Amino acid sequence: MHEESLVESTQRDQLARLEFFDMPAFFQASLDRPVIHRLPARCTRLLSIAACFLAMSAPILNQDLVAQESGENSVLSSPVVNSTDFTADKIREAHRKSHQGFSSDELILQDELRDAFLQELGIDPNQESQFDRQRAALRALLQLRKRGDLNVPTTQRSSEASESINAAIPTAEIAIRTVLDRHDAMIDDVLCDPRMRNELQEEAERLSKGIYPETVRRAVLRLRKSRRLRPELVLRVADWDRTVTTHPMKQLDLDSLPNTPGVYLFRDSTGYLYIGEAIRLRDRIGDHLRGSHNAGLASILGDDATNPVTLELHAFPNDSPAKKLTVRRAYESELIRSRHPRFNLQP
Repeated sequence: MHEESLVESTQRDQLARLEFFDMPAFFQASLDRPVIHRLPARCTRLLSIAACFLAMSAPILNQDLVAQESGENSVLSSPVVNSTDFTADKIREAHRKSHQGFSSDELILQDELRDAFLQELGIDPNQESQFDRQRAALRALLQLRKRGDLNVPTTQRSSEASESINAAIPTAEIAIRTVLDRHDAMIDDVLCDPRMRNELQEEAERLSKGIYPETVRRAVLRLRKSRRLRPELVLRVADWDRTVTTHPMKQLDLDSLPNTPGVYLFRDSTGYLYIGEAIRLRDRIGDHLRGSHNAGLASILGDDATNPVTLELHAFPNDSPAKKLTVRRAYESELIRSRHPRFNLQP
């Protein structure tokens, strides 16, 4: 109880300080100095992030980095359903009977192997009422593997060509980041939970029609192993009732978009195109549709027939700290730094 209350107290303190977040005094003072001594705007943004978000959230970031690199859940990820049905012996036996020589990762990735494993445990993989038990069983399998207690030899490897996995990486990165942002989840949560797994595929198909689900999942694991999916500090801290939605640009209904503070991301199957912030998202997207100030982005938005563009919105309530320009710019800069959009100047 003491540790839990300490975490809660720390998070409350972080939110209180972020609500009053503004540019540090020495940045304001620099405005009165000669131009030659001023920092570039992008450097100022990064220093703002370092001075505010990093200082206040180092404990949370450390937990997430450890969890992400080990593939395990952090204290912020969704809870695993406890069930006395899933003893270590039952999980091992179900895996032994169903894995066909493949690793536990492959069992998570391949639909046929996963379904056979779940059926060995008496779980119908297609029955929505059993989705929570499905997630718990798969999580239990991964936890046994990570503890070194699975004790089932691996004799087979996937035959999917490395080239096809690499080709899917830009789409997979956008899809998994969208789902992780939306649910404040970890990668194992997405791969084990049938609802989030389906959502991952839906987001991937918004960018690449017909992309094979197992290829998307393999690309996600490759991204994690290469450490390209490290948690983004700003997104862990700035979750003030944030809503993350995606919209195909071809069918975009401008009037349906929120006109609240937030950050917007244009993407296609090659990766992120442009990231920006706005005090009123709907009005800002309308500006881009009428003729974006960014020539490269404008040319793609004007002709996205061959590679459809999607819009991702991170929308906040009007009364959240995101109403402050400095907060939105810190959020925007962190996304630009980690996601490398093609038409932004990198901070």
